[in-house]
Amino acid sequence: MKYKGISSRERELMEELNKRNILVFTPLNVANILDEDRENTHRILSRMESKDIIHRIERGKYISSKSMNEEHIYKIASHIVEPSYVSLWSGLHYYGYTTQVPRTIHIMVTEPKKIIHLQGMKIKFVKTSHFFGYVSERDLIIAEPEKLFIDCLLYPHYAGGVSHVLECLGEADICVEKMVDYALKTNNRTLNSRLGYLLQKTGKEFPVRRLRECISRSPVPLDPSKPGNKNEKKWNVTV
Repeated sequence: MKYKGISSRERELMEELNKRNILVFTPLNVANILDEDRENTHRILSRMESKDIIHRIERGKYISSKSMNEEHIYKIASHIVEPSYVSLWSGLHYYGYTTQVPRTIHIMVTEPKKIIHLQGMKIKFVKTSHFFGYVSERDLIIAEPEKLFIDCLLYPHYAGGVSHVLECLGEADICVEKMVDYALKTNNRTLNSRLGYLLQKTGKEFPVRRLRECISRSPVPLDPSKPGNKNEKKWNVTV
């Protein structure tokens, strides 16, 4: 992409950001690269934005217009906050477990953050205390398939509901042992009860005894949005 009227100083910045593999950058990144004070840094950014060399995602967060036009929205979204990763319904769609296209991009984060809009999409940041099990695929930061389903059962309302998660789980080719490891790592008995029941429904082989040792001691609804009336005693879930 050719920029109109780009100066040598601005070109130096863009080349250095690319060399350092910085997709979403801040005024501090720019100040450090160009060795400028705060006032000059903001003046440079304002001028570059007016030339459409860069695009402002939100206050203090920028991306090159080239990247904005060429990179996948999931990849951009996973770099707005650090650390963060794509998960939930967005992850199910990315891995091809569902054909339903989510209208919202779901990003897991460690601190609360308000929804933002980018490229006509809503980006929702979901705070989690179980921040592990993610990878970088060509600079897209995304949950591993096994952790993706754990996230979906922790936040089923952001994954189309438990019935949708079950449908996707049945289609997924994943390491079930690893998923059980991740479930136990969360130390969440309700999650373990739901996961055990769903894995049983899919017919997948999994370490039943390990999971049953850590299930809920009292009945829990399989889907928190739909009260159950039949207790499945093996996993202590109402369905």
